[in-house]
Amino acid sequence: MKDFTKGPIVKPLILFALPVLLGIVFQRLYNLFDTMLVGRFIDKTALAAVGSSGIVFNLFITFCNGFTNGFGIVIGQKFGAKDDDGLKKAIAGTYLFSTAISVILTLLGIIFINPILWLIQVPESLIPMARTYLMILISGLVLTVVYNVFTNILRALGDSVMPLVFLIVSVILNFVFDLLFIVNLKMGVAGAAIATVIAQGISVVLTVGFSMIKRPLLRVKFSDFKIPRTIARELFGQGAAMTLMFTVVDIGSVVLQAGINGLGKKLGKGLIAGYTAGRKWLELGMIPGGAFAVSSANYVSQNYGAKEYGRIKRGVKSLIYISWICATVLVLIGFFAGKYLIMSITGNDAGDFIINTGLQYLLIGLPFYYSLYVLVIIRSSLQGINQKKLPMVASGIELLVKILATAWLIPLFGYIMICIAEPIIWVLGMLWVAPAFLISLKKLTKDESKENSN
Repeated sequence: MKDFTKGPIVKPLILFALPVLLGIVFQRLYNLFDTMLVGRFIDKTALAAVGSSGIVFNLFITFCNGFTNGFGIVIGQKFGAKDDDGLKKAIAGTYLFSTAISVILTLLGIIFINPILWLIQVPESLIPMARTYLMILISGLVLTVVYNVFTNILRALGDSVMPLVFLIVSVILNFVFDLLFIVNLKMGVAGAAIATVIAQGISVVLTVGFSMIKRPLLRVKFSDFKIPRTIARELFGQGAAMTLMFTVVDIGSVVLQAGINGLGKKLGKGLIAGYTAGRKWLELGMIPGGAFAVSSANYVSQNYGAKEYGRIKRGVKSLIYISWICATVLVLIGFFAGKYLIMSITGNDAGDFIINTGLQYLLIGLPFYYSLYVLVIIRSSLQGINQKKLPMVASGIELLVKILATAWLIPLFGYIMICIAEPIIWVLGMLWVAPAFLISLKKLTKDESKENSN
């Protein structure tokens, strides 16, 4: 476990962020392997079905992860403040609340799956496959939440290595199961979903077993579940704020997906298939920003608990510079090898329309990684210093633009608006949160100086 409140800043942050980065890469490979094998070994209809409905499951995951990430911020603050009793209570509360949330979401997802597919305008011919794929994934949602609960707690306490180890094993197994169920047993999209659920279950067993045996801080007693109202409010406050921020972003993505599905009804399933391929690779390039955002949330929350505000500013600044180096590398890779990346999902024989559709989406989005990385890093940092409203406003702006794009701009301008909608959002969000973070940090430092002088 790593205490970020003292000692060097940059090297520990990099050493913490690298396993997180690799972990998110491997986690995204779950879906990428599924999508790649579906596109190459089933057919383009199956690829379009997975692409048109997968965003819904991402919304469920994001909702749960929002709460667990918010809980992790509280745990990090208690750890940084050396509040051992509060830390135990926060961990116990995280176990309890996360279980309840995942069970409720699973039931809601199963009950309302048909209205959800109708709401996002999935083409009629794709609904049977999309329903099958989603139903299986939603049924395994509890496993995904349990895994994320324990990995978020480990990261809040400064351990980002062991979650990566378990995830690598799980991803390898997921790929093996994909080959078995999709390629050998010909189980279609159901096989892709089953492979993901089984692999996630194995990851849960490994993570929970390690945590209980090797990390005594994660063991709680029955008395720890008598959670004081103050800690319960902190957990729900941070969890709800993070969830609203994340889910507003993903609800916007669902709205945008509805616009894409509607456009696909007019221009054919090839447009959805091409967009899906481009989107998968663009999402893969978003991973460094996500990794540094997770690192920033853990680093900032610990230092906020310890009232080390100067270290917060220096650490966040370092993370932004590092993220821009990653952005430059990814932009160069995308521009020189983008066509081959798209064809790795669609197959070489997909046709020029599908390949060019995916390539156009990818190449337009790539240069805006710089804005996106700043946005996600600072948004998480604001959560770490208990500034919950500002990130939610940024997410609200994102939702509004996506609704406007879907309702008005996509029908008017077509596919090009799908390509530029999110990049515009990233720039607007960055211009909102960056000054807000600096002002908030300055106020904290000023208040601390007054308190010390008194």
